[in-house]
Amino acid sequence: MTVPKEIVPVLEEILKRVNEHARRIRILEERYRSAEMRISGIEEMLLKLKDSLREEISEINVKISEIEREVFMIRNEMEKINKELMKTAKKTDLEEIENTIQLFNPFVSRFVTKEEVKRIIREVLDSEK
Repeated sequence: MTVPKEIVPVLEEILKRVNEHARRIRILEERYRSAEMRISGIEEMLLKLKDSLREEISEINVKISEIEREVFMIRNEMEKINKELMKTAKKTDLEEIENTIQLFNPFVSRFVTKEEVKRIIREVLDSEK
């Protein structure tokens, strides 16, 4: 089949344009594949990140539970300590006891014997006569 000479330039132009369009379509397809691969990689990364965050949140929840348990135990211990402190003597009570002991300390206070009291009474009575 022979093509008339007048149509050859038109066919060449059509062929050139078809080739140009085919080249552009290939470039677009490559860009599309590249974008798909990037999106796929991002999706995988996001899924891994999501799993990692789930694990971290789970670990944090466990630690929070442990801390809550420890705080509860500390509160209980503090209540026990407060109850025990309520049973102990206060500083003023100890000072009062100390003063009482000081008062009856034989090294500091001088006590009178029964015989000395009798003698003093006799002396007072004798002096009044």
